[in-house]
Amino acid sequence: MKLFIIGNGFDKGHGLNTSYWDFRTYLKNMYPEFLYAFESHYYIYPANYEEAQKNLLWNELEKNLANIDEDVIIDDALQMDIALESGDVGIEDTLYEYFTEEYKYIERLAKYLKQWVRTIRIRDVKPKTSLINNFQEALYITFNYTAVLERVYGISEGRIIHIHGSLRDHECDPVLGHGNIERIEQIDERLEEAGRMYDEKEISICKVIRDYYESTYKDVNRYVYKLSRVSNKNIDEIYVIGHSVAEVDLPYFRYIENCTHRQSNWIVYFFNKEEKDRTYKNLMDSGIQKLSLIHISEPTRRSYIS
Repeated sequence: MKLFIIGNGFDKGHGLNTSYWDFRTYLKNMYPEFLYAFESHYYIYPANYEEAQKNLLWNELEKNLANIDEDVIIDDALQMDIALESGDVGIEDTLYEYFTEEYKYIERLAKYLKQWVRTIRIRDVKPKTSLINNFQEALYITFNYTAVLERVYGISEGRIIHIHGSLRDHECDPVLGHGNIERIEQIDERLEEAGRMYDEKEISICKVIRDYYESTYKDVNRYVYKLSRVSNKNIDEIYVIGHSVAEVDLPYFRYIENCTHRQSNWIVYFFNKEEKDRTYKNLMDSGIQKLSLIHISEPTRRSYIS
């Protein structure tokens, strides 16, 4: 049996504007005040130039959600005059509520992400590869929220695992998050130090930043159970198409490799040399043993976009 792992590059390869920069463009048009507040409050990048914004945040949005400048946020908060009658003494909860309201963006970000995905139209999208149709009994793990596999390729829902949800799931927002547990550990240390100093203002803002890191942390253990269907299948080849193989998703790849008892051949498609080198390193570090990397334009029987 064949297993396909599908990432956002698959949708982009079909002409869909599904990059995070496209999401930012949607926010700029629909929710400009939110976008400005989100980007400026978290000091994720210093320059107000689109190229800097694209490279420093939106190019790899999930990874960069952990790259906020917490030192600047905390310093600004400590200097902020909130004009409370009792000053900053004995009002830790009040300060926490204040800062929480100031930095309450991530929930809306996930909500707007779902709204944006619903604007992506796939009605006129045509198949771009014959590879999928060659294996009628294959399983598909997709990290995308769209229904390209179902609607464009006619794959039955029973053979598709939407690991982070899909547009058909009306109850849950898309899963959005980083995998940097160290940032949570670091802010916990700073919070502990602020507690020893009885600095209620710093305690409060540190708690808010910790809330942000925790709410933007993608704990893959919450979703890996969806891959249990892979464990009892005799999978001989695994095709990875359009996936960046980012660090935050590596636990999924390790889980799949273990489920197949390290016997499957991995065929991974890459777009450029930089992507190839990063993908190779991440997969090798994850213990993938039988690995082949193929450029998407390479003329082989396994060609991706034809």
